Amino acid sequence: MLGELAELGLMLARDLAVAARAAEAPEEKAALVGAFQKTSRTVRLTLALDFKLARDAEAQAAEARLRESQILQAAEAARRPLTEPTPTENQKRRVRNVLNRLLWTESEGDQEEYEVLVEDLDARLYEAEDTPGFAEMPIEVLAGKLAADMRLSGELVVTTAQTLAEGTFTPANASAPPLADTG
Repeated sequence: MLGELAELGLMLARDLAVAARAAEAPEEKAALVGAFQKTSRTVRLTLALDFKLARDAEAQAAEARLRESQILQAAEAARRPLTEPTPTENQKRRVRNVLNRLLWTESEGDQEEYEVLVEDLDARLYEAEDTPGFAEMPIEVLAGKLAADMRLSGELVVTTAQTLAEGTFTPANASAPPLADTG
């Protein structure tokens, strides 16, 4: 639209220039020259505005493309499937979970001591993961060895599907067994 307005203004300015050159009376010539100057100024301003709007639109489009690219990258990162943990990673996670309560009890609720024990456990697990058969080792055996190696006091309770199926596991919230008759 601004381009069309500039084109019309340019045609009018050309007509005014021709008319100003052809005018014989000084008053008429001065009026036509003044009209030409105003029209040519309007054409220049229209072209400058058109250029500025085009430049601003391009800058906004570039900014929108950048923003869209960043949004797509963030969405892609959020949508990426997490890789399946390796059997070794699963084993380490299970051992950490089994020993977590024992570590907290050993630290007697002291957060700093607990963090030191967790770091010690992580270091030991890092060393143990290179042992052949680490991922296949029964969790209760591995957790028991690490607890003994770390000299953790307290009873290690390992709940597995097998202990649940055999009924040898007693949940912590179960009622106490009946007292023995002594006599």
